[in-house]
Amino acid sequence: MTATYEVRQVDKRRGDEKAFMRLLWDLYRGDPNWIPPLIQAQQELVGFRYHPFYDRNPHANFIAFKDGKPAGRITALVNHGHNERFEEKRGFFGFFESIDDPEVSNRLLAEACRYLVGQGMTDVRGPCNPGLNYELGLLVEGFDSPPTFLMTYNPRFYERLICDFGFEKSQDLYAFEGHISMIANLDPKLAFVIQEIKRRFNVVVRPFELKRFDAEVRLFLDIY
Repeated sequence: MTATYEVRQVDKRRGDEKAFMRLLWDLYRGDPNWIPPLIQAQQELVGFRYHPFYDRNPHANFIAFKDGKPAGRITALVNHGHNERFEEKRGFFGFFESIDDPEVSNRLLAEACRYLVGQGMTDVRGPCNPGLNYELGLLVEGFDSPPTFLMTYNPRFYERLICDFGFEKSQDLYAFEGHISMIANLDPKLAFVIQEIKRRFNVVVRPFELKRFDAEVRLFLDIY
C-alpha cells in the first residue's frame, strides 16, 4: 500500500503546535543519550511563545505527516541582523527532525527553501536553532554521549538525509570536553595568567548560591 505524505505550515487550530513539540519524544524514545528540552523554552525558540529574536526576523514552522501521523518538522527563518552584518541574503532552517524517510525530509527541506526564496533569500544554511548564538549545526560524530548545554544532538542518519537533499558541509564546529580534575594539571603559565586577570580586574569566582536560586538564575541569564 502506498504511503501518503503531507507537509503543511503549523496551524494551532489543528493541534499542530502540540504535534510539533511532541514529535521529539516519539523520535528519541529509547535513546539513552537524548536530553529532552524544556518545553516552554522550546516553544519560545520556535516562536509559539514570545521571543525577542522574532521581533524583526520572519519565520515559518512546518510539520510533516506520513499516513496521517507526525513524521517530521522544520523551521525556516530569516536573520536580518546576520544578513546586514555580512551583507548576505541567506536564509536558515532549524529545529529539523524527521523519521528515516527521505520523502519526509525532502519535502520538509523543500518547503523551507520555498519559504526562504519567497522572503528574498538566495541561499540557505542550517541547522540553526534559531540563531548563531543558540544550538547550531548537525552532530556527525560523538553519538556515544549526551549533549551538554546548547550542544546539538540528533540521530546519525540526519547527515545522510540533509546531504542527499543537496546540502553540503559549510564548516566544522567542535565541542571540547573538560573536567574539573583538569584544573590541578593546568599549565603554570596559564594558571599565572588566570590569577593575574583576577587580580587586575578584580574578578571574583564563587559557587552558585542555592538559597538565592531565583536571583542567581536571573543573574546567569543576564550575563549570558
